[in-house]
Amino acid sequence: MVSELPRRSSYVAAVSGVDNATLATHASTPITRSPIRPVPEAIPQRNLNFQSQRSYDVEEEENPLILGANDNPCTILVSPPLAGSSNYNTWSISMRNALEVKNKWSLVNGAIPPPSMEQNHYSAWRRCNLIICSWIFKSLHPSIAQSVMHFEKAKDIWEDLRRRFVQCDAQRISILQNDIYSLK
Repeated sequence: MVSELPRRSSYVAAVSGVDNATLATHASTPITRSPIRPVPEAIPQRNLNFQSQRSYDVEEEENPLILGANDNPCTILVSPPLAGSSNYNTWSISMRNALEVKNKWSLVNGAIPPPSMEQNHYSAWRRCNLIICSWIFKSLHPSIAQSVMHFEKAKDIWEDLRRRFVQCDAQRISILQNDIYSLK
């Protein structure tokens, strides 16, 4: 280990882990490089199997059950929040894009079904599902979020929101439904 201690206009190098014979040999030779630079022979070698390490990282990135450092439950993925049928189409496209970028859309669209509780990856699926639910809740108007809090799966939340808000003219549909119910 080499450390430099500043001293007026020069410096002192403290060397540890070197025997006295080596130190005496190097004491008489002038310093031509910084004592901090490591000698190439002393650099520990990394795993030479770089290709297998890289393919493992790619596989890990492609796994939708892996949560990254930026996958925070308080993150707001889209703005403005879903306010009703007036902005559902733009909200759903934005939310889907955000979930696809985070590699979590397959949990919402049902491509990755929920595993049984006995399976090894159930806890990873559950964590991802809860993160997605929190992202969806954060992107909803508070009154809408309150209405979907009881769902346990992100897929169910998504389907409920789609069913309720995909309709283009909710006011006209409400008037028609009211007329149907009042018929005798």
